[in-house]
Amino acid sequence: MKLRTLLSLCAGASLSMLTACASTQPAQDMSDYDPIEPVNRIVHGVNGAVDFMILYPAAMWYRDIAPEEVKTAVSSFVRNIGEPINALNSLFQGEPEQAAASAQRFIMNSTIGFLGFNDVAADFGIPYHSEDFGQTLGHYGFGGGPYIVLPLLGPSNLRDSAGIAADYVMNPLTWAGKNSDTVDNLYLGSLGVTALDARYRALNQLNELEQTSIDYYAALRSLYRQQRNAVIRNGAAPTAPDVEDESASFDFDDAVEAAAE
Repeated sequence: MKLRTLLSLCAGASLSMLTACASTQPAQDMSDYDPIEPVNRIVHGVNGAVDFMILYPAAMWYRDIAPEEVKTAVSSFVRNIGEPINALNSLFQGEPEQAAASAQRFIMNSTIGFLGFNDVAADFGIPYHSEDFGQTLGHYGFGGGPYIVLPLLGPSNLRDSAGIAADYVMNPLTWAGKNSDTVDNLYLGSLGVTALDARYRALNQLNELEQTSIDYYAALRSLYRQQRNAVIRNGAAPTAPDVEDESASFDFDDAVEAAAE
């Protein structure tokens, strides 16, 4: 079965399960609800081994060897690849102006910005804004559901796992590469660059968390919950104490202290 077909099926199945969870407890914070923790810990361990052997050394090499200009260009390219998804999800959330800005950024940076390696849109006063389908579901009140550790992708929950699959299926770049081996290879290559850039940017944060945590798995779970709640609120304060976004805005030091306890 091809990867595209598999992800499409996963998206449908995950969204169906998410709807069932939302119908019973639509607004409660279940991000720390971990009913399959033994399995999650095994996947977490496998992910850690892959990270130790591949991603971490690559990120360290990238940090020490690559010039700052290259790092900036790669980060800009990675952000540009996600602009179509940012635009679609902004539109789904009822933010047409933000959707138009993301679309405009993609067009400008993909052309005069040389495939996004230069963020010329920012120079014209169009700031970057990230949105994904997990955030869209959270925007409409869907709770996170059970915590899940995805192979290679890491911490997630039922809602955000559905969001990852849905974003993949919705991404115009996914379907642009379906009938073109060249575009498909470029897109797959961009996923590798995205993973490298993400691991590089998380180096200090994850190193500190691992070194100061009694239980790194639990600390990472708490960190993920806080980060996702913060991005779903888009920086706004929680509106009520019993909704999923009840956590205070993300604070790394608080996450470390909570893990240590």
